[in-house]
Amino acid sequence: MSQSILQRFLAPALLCGSLLLGGQYARAEMVDNIYSALVTVEGRDARSLAAARKAGLAEVIIKASGNPLAVERPAVLRALDDAQGYLLGYSYEEGADNALRLRLDYDEQALQKLLGEADLRLWTANRPLVLTWLVISDERGRRFASLEAAPQVDAMLKESFLRRGVPLQTPLYDLLDTATISLGEAWRQSSAALIDASDRYRGAELLAGRVARLSDGSWVGDWRYLDNGRWKSRSTVAANLEAFTNAGAELVAGTLAEQYGVKLSADRDERYRIVLRGIRSFADYKLAQESLGDLEAVRAVVPESLLGDQVSVRIEAETDLQQLARIIELDARFVALPREPGQGALFYEWIP
Repeated sequence: MSQSILQRFLAPALLCGSLLLGGQYARAEMVDNIYSALVTVEGRDARSLAAARKAGLAEVIIKASGNPLAVERPAVLRALDDAQGYLLGYSYEEGADNALRLRLDYDEQALQKLLGEADLRLWTANRPLVLTWLVISDERGRRFASLEAAPQVDAMLKESFLRRGVPLQTPLYDLLDTATISLGEAWRQSSAALIDASDRYRGAELLAGRVARLSDGSWVGDWRYLDNGRWKSRSTVAANLEAFTNAGAELVAGTLAEQYGVKLSADRDERYRIVLRGIRSFADYKLAQESLGDLEAVRAVVPESLLGDQVSVRIEAETDLQQLARIIELDARFVALPREPGQGALFYEWIP
């Protein structure tokens, strides 16, 4: 159906007023740095550049797949030896600590092809936001890892999540938070207290960590991640604090990539029907179509029919219907409606 025909059909469907739904909130964020890396280098010489290209490519592959073991795949090992072939460009910059860093940008299409060859999933760019509570215990005592109480730990946590492409939300740790969950409850990782305290940050995944420094300088702690109503735990003994925060980011990334990651295949071409209600203008239709088309798992969005404020489109995708639904529903503008029995279609109310 051409754009002009759609515009003509949709014009009579314009409705006065708007649909107000309570409790709608963003549940995910678009990660826009998946195919770029920032690597600290010793200098601007060729040897440092070659090492940075390889390290940056490894970081990008882990971010794109969500798999910290991705760099062990034979196809990836070969690619790391030819990191220059995946590089689009780079630039040097100096940080606040006067360290020299190299920003590297890699070829998205080439890397997605590599993921397919390595039998790795592609973790799409629209990723759940993860609320992370962290308590630290060291020579200064036990405290929340807030920006005020533990700025270095806060920065390290953010860096770990950034390098793995996980959108991080840290609690405010304000009076409302501390009235809802005590330091002792957070240290004990009380399920009820953590869930209650996280209620104000609606829509975010929930991760909780506790870590203590030992006399030899190492760190020991636990991470707990609420995965679809069940707690997933990981105990960690780490040589340094960065290794501990990395473990938390990897726990979340691995779990979410398994849920939302797409198995890429050059010959896979599934077709599904998506019915969108609440399409009240051509602008609504274009925005919804572009939002669906921007999903990495989707190859094409083709309009099929229009009835009132309801548009039916055909989706060509590289994943199954259940996983496609999970990926679409990360965007809070697509509100899932009950499926019709016997129909292989997804139904959504469009809330722009």
